Amino acid sequence: MVWKNLLIIFKAKTTNKRILKAEMNKVIIILVMAEEKWEEAFFLKKQIEILGHKALIMDIGLIGEAQGTSDISRQEIIKASGRDPQEVASISDRGERMPVMIEGGSQKIQEMYNEGHLSGVMSLGGTTGTQLGTAIMKSLAFGVPKIAVSSTASIPGFCSRYIGTADITLMHTVVEFAGINQMLKNVLTRAAGAICGMVEGSFESPVFLEAEDEKPLIAMTHFGPCENCAVAVRNLLEKDYQVIGFSAAGIGDRAMEEMIGKQNIFSAVIDLAPGGVGEELLGFSRSAGTDRLENAGKLGLPQIITTSGVNFGSPLKRNYKPDYESRKKYRYDSARTFIRLSADEMTMVADKISGKLNMAKGPVKVLIPLGGWSSVDREGTDFYDKDLDKIFREELKKKLRSDIEVHEIDADLDTPEFAQAVAKAFNELMDNKNRYQINK
Repeated sequence: MVWKNLLIIFKAKTTNKRILKAEMNKVIIILVMAEEKWEEAFFLKKQIEILGHKALIMDIGLIGEAQGTSDISRQEIIKASGRDPQEVASISDRGERMPVMIEGGSQKIQEMYNEGHLSGVMSLGGTTGTQLGTAIMKSLAFGVPKIAVSSTASIPGFCSRYIGTADITLMHTVVEFAGINQMLKNVLTRAAGAICGMVEGSFESPVFLEAEDEKPLIAMTHFGPCENCAVAVRNLLEKDYQVIGFSAAGIGDRAMEEMIGKQNIFSAVIDLAPGGVGEELLGFSRSAGTDRLENAGKLGLPQIITTSGVNFGSPLKRNYKPDYESRKKYRYDSARTFIRLSADEMTMVADKISGKLNMAKGPVKVLIPLGGWSSVDREGTDFYDKDLDKIFREELKKKLRSDIEVHEIDADLDTPEFAQAVAKAFNELMDNKNRYQINK
C-alpha cells in the first residue's frame, strides 16, 4: 500500500506540464553489450518506462550475436564511427573493436543530444561494458545525467578510470549480471529510479550557457591549503557572479580545463592554485595534464593567477628520490605529505607557467603574496621559505610578457586581505573587459 501511494505521488508530480513537455521528444539511452546483458537492459528499459520516461537500448557490443533486438543497432554504431561494418566484422580481437564502438557511440549520443532528443544516458556491464559505456558518456557535456551500473565498480584502480573527469555516477551492483533474479531486479529498479530522478532534476535546474536572468559563471580553483582565501573570494564576488569551484588536486583542475575548452560556459577564471602545472612537470601526484593553464588563454578569457601550492609538491612514493629526505616537509593529512621544491625546480615551474600565460589571448593579472603562499607555509612557520619563493617570483616576472601585470601583495595568501586583493583585481579586469566591448 505504501509503494502504491508513493507511485501515485510520483505520477502526480510528473504531470507537471514543463516536465511532460521536456520529455515528449527526449529519451534515456541504455548502453549495453547486447551479446551479454541484453535481458538486463530490457528489464531496465521497462522500469524506466513505468516511471514515465522513454528509453532506448543501444547495442555497443563487440563480438557475438545480440540476445535480443536493440533500438539502436550495433551496425548503426559502427557506421557512426565512419568505419565499414563489413571491415569491422572481420576484426576478431575485442580490444581492436573497442575504439570503433566508443567513437561510434560517442558520435551517436552527441548527435541525439545536439538535436534535443537525449535526456540522460546509462550503461550496464562488467569491466569491459563499463569501460565502453563510460568512455562514450564522457563525450557528453557536464550536467547531462550519466549513470554507470557496474558489477566491477569497486575494483581498485578501475573507479577513477571509469569516471575520469566526467560527472558520471557509478553504481555498484554487488551481484553479477547473471540473468534476472530478485536481487538484480532490486538493483535495476533502483537504477531506473536514479536516472529518472536525475533527468527530472536536470530539467528543473539545468546548466545554462548564457541566460539573461543568470549571473555569469566564473571558474575558480580551490585547494585545502588556500580554502579560507577561496571562500572569502567567493563571498566577495557572489553578488554579481556564480563562482564555480574546482578542487586543484589533479582531477578537479583537469576537469576545469576540459570544461573551459569544450563547453565555453565561463566568463573568466580565478586560478588560486595552479600548482598542477609543476606537479605535471615533475611527475607528482597532483599532475593536472599538459594543457593545464592554457584553455582559458586560448579562448581569451580574463584570468587572475595566484600561487597557492606552486612552491611545494606531492611526490608519488614509487618516485621518491633520496634528496627529498632533506627537504622541508609538511604532513597535510594521512594521505599527503608536501615537500618544498628546490631552487632549480622553482625556476623550471616559473618558466613553464610564464610560457603558458604568455600564450593567452585575453587579459591576465598575476598576484603574488610576499608572505606565505598557503595556510601551511604562512610567514613564521617552519615550511615558509622566502628565499625559494623569491626565486620563483623573480623568474616569473622576468619571463612574462610586458603587458601581463604582476602585483606583489604584502600578505599571506590564505587571508582575508589577500582575498580582497584578488577580488579587487578581478573586478578591475572585468570592468576593463566590459568597457572594451562597449567601445568596440
